Amino acid sequence: MRIYFRPFAGSLAARIACLEGELDAEFVLVEQGMALPDGRDLRDVSPLGYVPALETPAGFRLSETPAVLSYIAELAPEGVLAPVPFSDAHYRMLAWLALISSELHKGVFDPLMRKTAAEAERATARWRAARPFALLSRHLEAADHLEGGFSVADAYLLTVLNWCEHAGLSLEPWPVLRAWRHRLRARPSVARAMAEEYPLLRAA
Repeated sequence: MRIYFRPFAGSLAARIACLEGELDAEFVLVEQGMALPDGRDLRDVSPLGYVPALETPAGFRLSETPAVLSYIAELAPEGVLAPVPFSDAHYRMLAWLALISSELHKGVFDPLMRKTAAEAERATARWRAARPFALLSRHLEAADHLEGGFSVADAYLLTVLNWCEHAGLSLEPWPVLRAWRHRLRARPSVARAMAEEYPLLRAA
C-alpha cells in the first residue's frame, strides 16, 4: 500500500503505526501544493487534500486520519496496534481516535497553525484545549497508554502533541501530558518515524 504524507503532519501517526506493526508501506511525499510524484492531484486520493491518504494496489483509497489508522491497525497482528476487535477496549480506542481528531486536531491545532485564522479564532482554540487536555491528563496520570497497550490512538495523540510548540500552545500546565510525550518519543517506532521525517521537515 501507499501512504501519502507530509513531514510531521497527521500522517506521522500512520508511519509510526506501520513501523510498530512491521507493515510494508510505501510512503509518498506530497510536496507543496497538491501535485503527486506521478502527476496526479492529491485530491484524486483524498478529496479534501488531507494527509494521510492511503491507496492499495487494488485501487482502494482511504482518507481521514482515524479511518486510515483503523485500517492499518487491522492489517497488523491482533493486539499489536489495537485492542481485540469487538471488545469494549477496542471501541474505547475508537472513541479516543474520534476525540483526538475532532477536539484537538481540528478544534485546537488547525486554527492555531492555519495562517489565515483570525486572532479571535486562535484565542478560542487555545481556550478549547483545556477540556480535552484535562481529560487526557487525568486518564494518563494512571495509565501508560490510552487504552491497554500501545495503539494507533497513542500514535495519533503523540503526533498532535508534537505540534504544541509550533502552535504556540504550552504543555507547562499539563505536566502529565508533557511527561507522556517525552516517554513516547523514546519508543523505537516513534523515534524512528520522527528521525525519518525530520530531515524532510527541515528541507521543506
